[in-house]
Amino acid sequence: MEQNKKACTRASQNKYLIGALVIAPMVLTLAACGGGTSGGSAATKTPAATAAAESNPAFVKAQELFTTNKCISCHGVDLAGKVGPKTNLQKVGSRLSSEQIANKIKNGGGGMPVYKTTISEEEIGLLSEWLNSKK
Repeated sequence: MEQNKKACTRASQNKYLIGALVIAPMVLTLAACGGGTSGGSAATKTPAATAAAESNPAFVKAQELFTTNKCISCHGVDLAGKVGPKTNLQKVGSRLSSEQIANKIKNGGGGMPVYKTTISEEEIGLLSEWLNSKK
């Protein structure tokens, strides 16, 4: 009888441990990537500002979008990435075309959330052109 009680207690503890191990990464992923609403504060320093980018109004707008849509949660203010090597965007333009970048923003995948219902086609274009300039 005592062995059955210990076995049930151990099984119950394992069940909770497994549940915590499954849920914790999901919660962390959702918290890290943010919601993607475009109504955030632009008071945060825009990412990876360079002299050339600051002189291009489209790139300035893209940097603002990058910040207000919480992209910095996963990609970082300096685009170095915060959630593994795939989130580093510092030289993304040398790996992906503007169209490929736009597709990734629209449809997500591999941990990237979908933004086609959150930001406009024009905004996706601005972001993809700006990111494509990172070579």
